[in-house]
This record gives sequence, structure tokens and C-alpha cells, in this order.
Amino acid sequence: MSQSKLSRRAFLLGTSAVATGALLAACAPAAPQAVAPASGDAGAAAPASEDVTVLFHSRLGSHADWHKSRVPLFEEQHPGIKLQIDELPGNEMYQKVYAMAASGTVGDMVWTYLDNPPEHKARGVLIPLDDIIQAKSYDTSVFWTNLLAALTIDGQLLAIPNHGHFGTIVLYYNKTMFENAGVELPNPEWTYLEFTEAAKALTAAPETWGVRLQGAGAEHIPSYLRTFGGDLYLPDGTGTLIGSEGSRAALKWMHDMRFVEEADPCVCSPDVRENFVAGKVGMFNTTPGLIAEFSKVPDWQFEWDATVFPMGPDGMRGSQVSAAGFGITGNSKHPNEAFDAVAFYCSEEDGIEHVFGGAGSPGGRWDVWQSERLGEMHGIYKVITDLYPDGPKPWYRAANGRIGECIDTMNNNLALIWTGEMEFEEGVTLTEELLQEVLEKDPI
Repeated sequence: MSQSKLSRRAFLLGTSAVATGALLAACAPAAPQAVAPASGDAGAAAPASEDVTVLFHSRLGSHADWHKSRVPLFEEQHPGIKLQIDELPGNEMYQKVYAMAASGTVGDMVWTYLDNPPEHKARGVLIPLDDIIQAKSYDTSVFWTNLLAALTIDGQLLAIPNHGHFGTIVLYYNKTMFENAGVELPNPEWTYLEFTEAAKALTAAPETWGVRLQGAGAEHIPSYLRTFGGDLYLPDGTGTLIGSEGSRAALKWMHDMRFVEEADPCVCSPDVRENFVAGKVGMFNTTPGLIAEFSKVPDWQFEWDATVFPMGPDGMRGSQVSAAGFGITGNSKHPNEAFDAVAFYCSEEDGIEHVFGGAGSPGGRWDVWQSERLGEMHGIYKVITDLYPDGPKPWYRAANGRIGECIDTMNNNLALIWTGEMEFEEGVTLTEELLQEVLEKDPI
């Protein structure tokens, strides 16, 4: 497959909008439609002379670009079905989907992240897929157990995983900067202490910083907390563990990276990728999605590489399953045909090829992550699967469905710590108290 190249300047100007706790539309959901039989019911099927059109609300950018590029192949493999892609900006996607669902104008397929199934179900956006899966004998065993669990509400699977990863455990680093400074290169057996020393050695403030840690977000924060033996939520989502001993140790390490080691300028997310690409940052961690993007940039000013984030105390490794899934709406008049499109974009083949197409992390399935083709692209995929043979650890979320409110509360209060506006211990205690208050509110 021939792939277009991105100029470094165009890449630097690119942005990735990530929805973290989308606002809910204040209107009633459309009632879910009954699922049509998989086969053998002529009364429920469209006339043979008419094509069925499936409308897929995708995320604007590299993901939708990839989905559009695959439409001809899908239609070739599924004669009689026309696939239409509706591109929605990531920061507006859920508000628009909820509004369309309430007005009965939403299409057949929608995108959901692991925090969003409770909201999607509460608003009647997604239908359970279990009956269709059974009727079509669709094999879900290829997907990670914790990934399917996160897309399941009240025992019903609401979406099929499209892409997935083990959390923000991929450490991207400027290999040239390390070599010029005479600092040992990061490796899978690195500890957080070695990481800290390297970050200090690479820092030449204010021009160059050794590290940029991600100080907010439902994907980033739990990975840090788990590295030190803590977590954000209790497994059942009824309480927070952000004030626990392990979590405090993780947050203190992050805090000290700025205020004690002086190797991180802000412990914040804005412009991290752009600063790294510009050669101003030695290391930063995020998802494996940038492996695909970085590999398409031809004119780097330095050599980059990636490995896993370092081990915490006692050899602990933080991970958290993370993914997007595609589901079918209650408004769809053609749920079986829509499921064909879902399955197409969640296949082993697509899970591999969309990485080369620049559409982010691989499919959330073992056969994808262990593929030779991905292994030839970069060794990080094999490193991760070797270190996590049981797959990524679970995704936890607020049991009362107030997920966006929880994440906003966490982000806003941690920001007071990262900026120095609040003393560390007081800030963590306040964050814990306010998070618990949200978790004890009535369900949405």
C-alpha cells in the first residue's frame, strides 16, 4: 500500500481534538428501534432493487479520512449496501450525536469511547448488539476481555472495538538528544528513578526540557497512578482512590518533576506533541497512536524512537485498556447492514492497515497486535504484548454515569497543584473530596 507523506511543517500545524467528558444534550432520547432479523425475513428487508444506505458518524481527521478511503472496498465486498461517512469534529461529536438522537435524525453507526457507553445508553443512542452477534455468529473472543467489558452495560454489549491500546504507556524519546548528552537510552527495564535522572540531564531550560508529563485526562492520569500502585476509581466506580498512598506517590513524583527536579515546564498537555516534534522535549508519554503518524513524517530534524513507560516502585507497570468502539443506533432502519459496516472496520485486516493509513492505534485484538506486519513497522507492539501477556488492565469509570463531571473535577483541581496555586497535600486532599462528592450524587 502506497502512503502519502506529511511534511514536518504540516504535521506541526496538525491538531488532534480529544473529547474528555462531553456535555450532555438536555433533551429526551429517541426510543431504540427493534433489531431486524439477520436473514430470512423478506418483510423486514429492503427491496432487492434498492440499495441500503448506512450513515456512519465518524470523527473528523485522520480517522474519518481512513474510513472514507475504505468505502469503495466495503461496497465492493457488500453489494447492495452504500456507506456514507459523516465527519464530526472530535470536540463536538457527542453533543451532536445526542442532539440528533433526540430529534430522530441520527444515522446508523456512531463512535464511542470507553467512558461514554453509560451516557450513550442513558440517551437511547445505542442498541445492544448481542442478538445480531448471535445471529451472524460473529466472533468477539478475538478482542481483549477488559475491552469488551468496558463496552458492556448491564450485561449487554453496545459496541465493537475498532482500535485499542494499553493506555498512555508508550514513551517517545529524542534519540539524538540522548546520544548528544551521553545519557543512556530508555529501555523496557527502565525505572522511574532512571527516567527522572535522564530528564534532569536533558533539560536546558527554558529552551529544552527533559520531559513533558500529561497532567490531565481519563487516559493519562490512571496510567501514572497505577505505575505507583494507586488508581483513580474503585473497581466498582463508587469511590475514588486518588488520595490513596500509591496515587499520592505518583502525583508527588509528577509534581516534583516540575518544582524539585525542574525538568518539566508545566505538567500539562497542550502542545506536547508539537514541542517534541520541534526538538524541544527529550521524552513524553502517550498512546501508540503516534507511531503511525510519526512514521509518515519524512523530514525529522532528529532521530526518534519509542519504548514503554518506566516501571514504578516494586517493578509495577501502569496500564489501562483504552479504545474506541463502533455501535448501532436505535434510529437505524438497517441494523444488520450497519453491523456489516461495524464488522468491516473492526476486522483484523482493518485493525492492521489503519495504522499504516495514519489512523492511530491498532485494533484492540490479539491477532492485530501480534501481527508480523505491525512488528515490521516498529518493535513497540511486541514489547507491549510481551510485558502484558494478560492484556491491558481494566478501565474504571464513575458508577453513577457522571463521568464528564468527574474528569472535569479532577483536571481542574490537579491544575491548581501543577501551577503551584495550591500546596500539594492540600490540593490532593481537596481533589479527593470533590471527586467523592461527584461520585455520591444521584445517577444521571
